[in-house]
Amino acid sequence: MQGLNYINQIICGDCIEVMKTLPDASVDLVVTSPPYNLKNSTGNGMKCGKGGKWSNAALINGYATHGDSMPYGEYCEWQKKCLTEMFRLIKDDGAIFYNHKWRVQAGLIQDRREIVQDFPIRQIIIWKRKGGINFNPGYFLPTYEVIYLIAKEKFRLAPKANRVGDVWEFTQELNNRHPAPFPLALIERIISSTNAQIILDPFSGSGTTALAAKNLNRNFIGIEISEEYCKVARARLDDTDLFPRNDNKIIQGEFCF
Repeated sequence: MQGLNYINQIICGDCIEVMKTLPDASVDLVVTSPPYNLKNSTGNGMKCGKGGKWSNAALINGYATHGDSMPYGEYCEWQKKCLTEMFRLIKDDGAIFYNHKWRVQAGLIQDRREIVQDFPIRQIIIWKRKGGINFNPGYFLPTYEVIYLIAKEKFRLAPKANRVGDVWEFTQELNNRHPAPFPLALIERIISSTNAQIILDPFSGSGTTALAAKNLNRNFIGIEISEEYCKVARARLDDTDLFPRNDNKIIQGEFCF
């Protein structure tokens, strides 16, 4: 039951290994966006130094300790293992909001069905990002990502939340040290659309899901393998008394705070 001590903490460690320490049906909601494996690309954008609108094309360097360039089959198997753990952790009325991006590789679309096809997908939400950077003469400019709503049978939205619709327009957040951060408003919409009290993000990054949960007076568990991003998350959350201080000490596999 060690994982019960993770409430309102950012845990520094491998997400699968940390999730294994949590008991079944111990969280209400998962909101996450994994690394997209962008550097395993048939295009040149991620290889020539032009692959990103963030400062100095930060995505070229991957995600700190994760290089973001796995063989595609290996990547899909890794993500399925991650989703299997997430699904085990949500309650009978819980759900996973799994943000990903469809890509064209070698002239064919990767729509992530190899990852999500064995899970109960209730809906696909379109996140329109108000812009794109992948100009290719073979297809139209991509301007959206998708959020798979993977839900257990008893999951229901909060009252009146279903009025929003399934196409959401949010500007990408560029003022963030993480190369691909969630817009805070996007995550606040997801969480506020549910009655969830404990929200898990196994790819916590700069802590946007945790910050959104805090803003909405919900509890969270964040998991992040990068010590650097754990520190970034702490800096964003440092103005709340929910987080015990520990002189910036970060212990691999333990609490970051």
